[in-house]
Parts: sequence; structure tokens; C-alpha cells
Amino acid sequence: MPNGSPLRVVILGGGPAGVAAAFWLTAPEQNNRYQVTLYTQGWRLGGKCASGRNHDEGDRIEEHGLHMLMGCYQNAFATLRACYEAWKPPPGSPISTWTEAFIPQRQVTLMEQDGPGGSWAPWNFANLPQTPGEPGDGYGTGLVAAAAPAASIQALVSTLADWLEQSVGAQNLINGGAEAIEALRGPLVGPFDSLTNEKLAALEIANMQLAVAIAGQTIEREAVPLAFPDSTVSRLLILANLGFAMGIGYLRDIALRGEGAYDKLNALDFCAWLKTCGASPEALAAAPIRAIYDLTFAFPGGVAGGSDTGSLAAGVTFRFVMELAFGYRNAPLWKMAAGMGDTVFTPFYQVLEARQPGCVKFFSRLADMHAGTDGRIQSIDVSIQAVTTNGAPYDPLVLVENLPCWPNQPDWSQLQNGSVLQHDKVDFESSFCTVSVGPPQTLRVDQDFDLVILAIPPAAILQTPASFAQGSAAWQTALQGSSSVATQSLQLWMSATVENLGWTLGPTVLTAFAEDYDSWGDMSHLLPMETWSGPNAPQAIGYFVGCMPVPKQPPPLPGSMQQQATQLAEQWMTQSLSTLWPAYAPSQVVSRYGVANFDGWELYVQTPGGTNVASRLLPAATAGFSNLHVVGDWTGTRFSGGCFESAIESAMLASQAISGIPAKIKTT
Repeated sequence: MPNGSPLRVVILGGGPAGVAAAFWLTAPEQNNRYQVTLYTQGWRLGGKCASGRNHDEGDRIEEHGLHMLMGCYQNAFATLRACYEAWKPPPGSPISTWTEAFIPQRQVTLMEQDGPGGSWAPWNFANLPQTPGEPGDGYGTGLVAAAAPAASIQALVSTLADWLEQSVGAQNLINGGAEAIEALRGPLVGPFDSLTNEKLAALEIANMQLAVAIAGQTIEREAVPLAFPDSTVSRLLILANLGFAMGIGYLRDIALRGEGAYDKLNALDFCAWLKTCGASPEALAAAPIRAIYDLTFAFPGGVAGGSDTGSLAAGVTFRFVMELAFGYRNAPLWKMAAGMGDTVFTPFYQVLEARQPGCVKFFSRLADMHAGTDGRIQSIDVSIQAVTTNGAPYDPLVLVENLPCWPNQPDWSQLQNGSVLQHDKVDFESSFCTVSVGPPQTLRVDQDFDLVILAIPPAAILQTPASFAQGSAAWQTALQGSSSVATQSLQLWMSATVENLGWTLGPTVLTAFAEDYDSWGDMSHLLPMETWSGPNAPQAIGYFVGCMPVPKQPPPLPGSMQQQATQLAEQWMTQSLSTLWPAYAPSQVVSRYGVANFDGWELYVQTPGGTNVASRLLPAATAGFSNLHVVGDWTGTRFSGGCFESAIESAMLASQAISGIPAKIKTT
């Protein structure tokens, strides 16, 4: 780096982590200390969070799955709020602030097979309380960072006690309920002191009483449903049992033991650990636990089933569940007011381009990366997939209802040989696509870059030679220890409203349902953001998602996997959709989009028990080479899981390690 010149940073990968790293390194507070260039395959940003508009089908939003943000995503919201403060949308844009882009969702529905004859019945959690503050308060930079930060886990355990008392009514279910609730409150002195032992004894007695009650579905006191009027006695008993089991686990294994306690628990599966904390078999098989495994696609090989067939690292899962249920700000979930590409990656892209014009290089795929004998990354080979007709930077966005959006395919007219590429149905995002313009471009250290941030998931890294990793024990451990799974997504545009389809509980997000699409989100609020017209315009939108098994033989190909996803969707719609929508008929489907997410870059990153978390590279440290950082949801973060929060947290940590900015990051 020439003396006094900006540090040249190459970012490889245009998903959430790569884009967020670029955002923080180009922040005004950096005073132009970094010259950032981000290379990404294809025509859009977002990675597995990318969305695209289908102009031929009412500008419908096509996603890779059911994407929502959670109210405990403090780092993600801090970053998004900072981005929206910097973004200058076009005049007349329907979205210009973060509160317009993200909509609070206060209803969640689980499905349980405890209806008549063992049929599916909804377990609805409606009107979940609005909590103080906004997600992101206390983190990032500026006024957002100056707000009060999120509560500690110990404080959330006290909130758990309040919930058991005020919402579940555990004190009304068993004789030891009130004493057990009080055991979760108050100060702690030490992990093995007499007070802690007394608390544990009270909780263990309560769970023994609950186990007997659950087995016989009887209670020692009169149950009074409080916040959840549709919760039967058996459901209330299960909630109390799980709540007390979480409390036992916290006091016995985590409290006052530091971060190492979570690391130790990560060797265990979450359900296996809860069993040692007194959770009954019935509770472990119930919808609240199945929901956690379904939402995290926690099934090896994509073969989804009960929680007993999945695997989740206990330490990070405990933290995630406590923050999700009791640590959210304002609302537990947040829907997007348009596509994820429109609400997240359009503002990121336009802010980056305003700060450093031309910093995003589309149609640029990592071909290989090489290390030198001096402990640095020496060179990067980038395959140029396409170039524009006039040599100008590719212009990726289109306007839909005055909102800049990403199309579902490139603007072929901007590309050399675009008509031929379009005719050949070239998919620049597919690893099976070998189209390129000439030999790879080689970037060299001290000439083209000083630092590298690798923002590509492990399965995609392994689709390259990954020459840099061959002699690195840390990289081999991380890559071999990573675990990913294919998913499948189905979107339906319906001619009837959700109410007329037979769902009467209101707009919801639902999970723990029948495979292969165990989760559903009512996304009908997106209809005004699309351009449907005519007598058969859709009246409702449903997004469905689930795991997808990938056969080893014959080797999976795009055509065969898409065909498999279509067949599974047809079968599921025939067998299960009428449970959610009793008045459903196939003729009501106006439009349909389904996708098999099986390629390396679009796999969901899992967090199984065992050595997975311990083997992860840390974004706050250099990754085996003095000029390399790695970011993404597969790195070590407080959740260490496949989620938007982990991706953004990793980017913030890398930026902070490089530059000192942002100042405040939630890591515990």
C-alpha cells in the first residue's frame, strides 16, 4: 500500500455478510481509509437472501425462502437502520425509512397433532406483547448505539419467570409451581452455593410434578388459561415443563460460568440437554420444540422429522431461544414490506455506490485463491462471467411502483451477446454455469489488494479448488466441520383471500407443520408492491418452506432437483394444504413459484451438536493468513447459526477488527 493511500480491501461474495462488511468499511466515520471492491457472481446482491421481480408475472417477488427478521436481531437492525439513514430513495418511493421497510409481526402459530383423533390443530400465540425500544438499540454507531442495549441472559431468565407466572399460570398447575417460579428470580451468588442448590431443587420438584401431570394430563390445581386461551391443559403443562427445564439448565450449567459454559454445551444436542434438565418426552416432541428444529432446518441430509431426528448445538440454541422469546425489541418477528432484495440489498447497493462508485463488480465469481510462503493471501483468480456492451458498469435495478428492485434475471440488453445468453437460458448463479469471458482475472497482493474478506459459504468454497486452504489446518477443520442442508420453497398467489380459503385466525407466521413444507407465512401484505391486474388478480400470497433431501446418486442437477421440488410440492399441496386452508382448491392458484435450493451458495448453514461450533473460524480474527478475514453465518458468532443476524454480526466483527468501527456489537 502506498504511503497515505487507502487500504485496498477485496470482498469476495455479495451476500448479507459481504455487503454489510462493505457498508461498515465505507462508513463516513472511516474517513475514506478503505478502498473497497466487492466481487459477486451474477446480476444481483443477496446470496441465498436474494430476491427477484418477475416482470411477466405481475412483477411478483420471487424469493429463495420465507425470510423474516427477528426482534432479537440487534446487530442486523443496527446495521439496517444505519443504512436507511444513509439511503436516498428515488422520489415517490413507497419505502424510504426502516420502519416502512419492516413490519412488526405479533402473531405466531404452531401446529400440534392433538386435535380430534390426533389431527392437526393450531396452537396460536396472538397479540404477543410489544416490548420497549426498537431492535438495534444500543449497537452500531451514532444515536442508535447510544440507546439502552439489550438485556443480559440473566435478566431474560427473570422474564422467563414472569412469563411462566403471568402467561402460562404455572403456579396454578402444580403445587410446586409458585416456588419454582420464584427460584428463577433473585440474585445468584455462585454456581455451587446453597442458594443455587435450593433453587435447583425447587425447579426439579416442579418438573417431576409436571412430568406426572403430563403423562396423565391431570393437574393438582385448577388451571386458569391466561395469555393463551386456546392452550389446553396439556399444552399449558408442556409450556411450564419446558420453561422450568430451561431454568434448570441455566442455573446448573450456565449461570456465573462465563462464555465457556456455552461452548461446553455446544457438544450436546439441545433436546438431549433439555432431557437432562427434566423436560418430559411429551414436551420434547411437542410443537414448541419442533418449531425450533423446523425453523433452523436442523435435520441431517434434509430428511425432516421430529426433533429426535435433528441436531442443534445446545449452548447457542439456548441463547437463541431466550433472546427470541424474551429478548426481542418491540415485536418478536418483522416481515418485509417488499422483497428481501428490495428492502435490504437495494438500499445497501445504492449507499455503497454513492460512497464509492463502481465498487460492486457483478458477474465476477471466485475461481481460486492462493496463499504465499509469507503467511498472506498472494493472489485471487476471478472468473468474469459477462461484460456490458459498452464497457460501462452494469446497472442492476429496475423500478416497480417507484421502488428500485432486482429483476429475476439479468438485463440481457446490457450484456455482450446478451440475446445468445438469454436464448441459452444461462444461469450465472448456478455452479453448473461455466460461461465466462476469457481467462480468469488475477488480483495480486500489494498491487490490487491489501486485505481480503471472504464472504462465501463453505459449500461454495469447496466448489473451487480452494488452493489457499490446502495447507491450513484451521481451514481444513472449519470446512470439514461445517454442515449445510438443502431447502425448498413454494410461493402461491391465490384468487381467494386467506379468510375465504378457510384460515380464520388472522395474518400469521406458522411452523411445526407437516413435511415437506413445515412453515408458512401469510405474505398477502405484499400484493400492493406487485402489479397484478385484471379479473383474476391474486387476493392472497402464501410462502412455504422446508428441508429438502438431496440424493447422492444420481448426482443432483438443476433440472432433476427442480423436478423433485415440484413433485414434492404437488404431493404436499394435495395431502396437507387443506389443513391450513380448508376451502383450498387447485383452481384457485393464480401463480406459483417453487425453487430447490441445493447449490453450494444457497444451502442453509446448520449448527448441529458436536464439534461444529468449536471448529468455526472467528470473524474478529485473521483467518489463518495475516491479510484474510472470513465472514458469514458459518463463522463463530453468538448464535453461530444460519441466520441473517449471524451474517451481519460477523461482518461487524470483521470491520471492527480491521478499523475499530462499528464501536458496539452484541456478542453475548
